[in-house]
Amino acid sequence: MIESVQRIQSRIGEIQETFNKLGFAPINTPLPSKPFAEHLNEAMAENKVNSVEANNDLDGSLINDTNKKLDNGKVINGDTSSDSFKGKISFGVYEENTNNFAKAINAYKKASVESFPTKYDDIIKEAAEKYSLPENLIKAVIKQESNYVPNAVSHKGAVGLMQIMPQTGVDLGVTDKEMLKDPYTNIMAGSKYLSQMLNRYDGRLDLSLSAYNAGPNLVDRLKRIPNIEETQNYVKNIIGYIK
Repeated sequence: MIESVQRIQSRIGEIQETFNKLGFAPINTPLPSKPFAEHLNEAMAENKVNSVEANNDLDGSLINDTNKKLDNGKVINGDTSSDSFKGKISFGVYEENTNNFAKAINAYKKASVESFPTKYDDIIKEAAEKYSLPENLIKAVIKQESNYVPNAVSHKGAVGLMQIMPQTGVDLGVTDKEMLKDPYTNIMAGSKYLSQMLNRYDGRLDLSLSAYNAGPNLVDRLKRIPNIEETQNYVKNIIGYIK
């Protein structure tokens, strides 16, 4: 578990420089050829954000001590949003105001950065230990996916706290769709899937989260973060929630 956490922390550490810049462009080369931060920076270059306004609002303090974020028991309790795309596990709560990168980051800055305990902490702890995941990574994914609404169902049909598609649930051993609304069942299944993605992509959090959102087949083919605004924001949002 320690090695897994360290590997994920190392990958997140490469994102530190990214959030100080807003010049983003589509990624046209495989990620392994350059540092992840550089690719993530390029990936959003066409988001058409007002860079002057954004640079006035953004600062590096958002991601200070990023290497420690996954293991310190805190998550930003801020506004979250997203729309399900077409991943095996998709995310379900959509709010127009966070499709824009600058608005999303500004929401993070205004959010509380105090400890964010939840009534699911015992389940999250068990899942983290079973699947060698940092607890805060699971918390951040739940925050992004459903904002901790256990019976959330997206318009794509993703269900529960970690927004699991019914067929994915079957693949994970959950044959009853309604059981995906059970917090314990959902968190254990979603954490198992997240662990599978991290193993699939050798601990690369960027690719693992992209696959969680957009599906592993697409990420396998591209071998990089897809040039899809929702997926790019999805990765950024989850990193932003980890504190």
